[in-house]
Amino acid sequence: MLRIPTLLPFVFATPFTILFILFVAGQRTAFAYGLAGAITMTATQQGLFLGADLTGLKIDHKFQSMVVASPVSPFTYMFSVALSELAFAAPAVFVITAIVAYTTVGFGLLALLEMILVIILTWVMSSSIGFFLSTYVLNTRSAFITVSFISIVLSILPPVFYPVTTLPVLLRPVAELIPTTHAANLIRSVMGISPSGSQILVSWLALPAFTLAFLLLALLKAKWRES
Repeated sequence: MLRIPTLLPFVFATPFTILFILFVAGQRTAFAYGLAGAITMTATQQGLFLGADLTGLKIDHKFQSMVVASPVSPFTYMFSVALSELAFAAPAVFVITAIVAYTTVGFGLLALLEMILVIILTWVMSSSIGFFLSTYVLNTRSAFITVSFISIVLSILPPVFYPVTTLPVLLRPVAELIPTTHAANLIRSVMGISPSGSQILVSWLALPAFTLAFLLLALLKAKWRES
């Protein structure tokens, strides 16, 4: 961030572009959904792009080989680099959270803590996916294309920027199988625009379950050592 500050707008680009479109559309409800979606997308993207960064470290700099030869565990390696990704996303998350606090009636400390918890779970989930992919992707170009595609699948296509009720009834169960659906739903609940309490409960159960599942996948099935 200090050496190449021009990279920072990249984090803001997509979520704030969508927010701008919703703001111009002039619908307050749509803009509120957009805020929840922007936070979800930012946390998801930074976790996924960990995969591209780790692929570059592994292939271009042979850094993973040095880490494997050291006492550092895959868990430590993944979260050490992932923390830098989270720090890089922090300015965008801070700005969006400030807008949420300003536009949401009754937004207090408890709501802020709930939102931070959802952001952390989403970040761990997507970072686990990014780390897992980085151990199998064979070149940096493929890594960037792959994580960009997965980012679209997780952040734009499912009901992240729009309510799940917008989807046809047949597609709603499919949307429930995507973890970012639940992340966005929980952030909406903090903002007071979420649907029924039962759906909130389902999301509070689903998001940690998805996070744990992808974390175990990354730590147990990642290709840590080159054959």
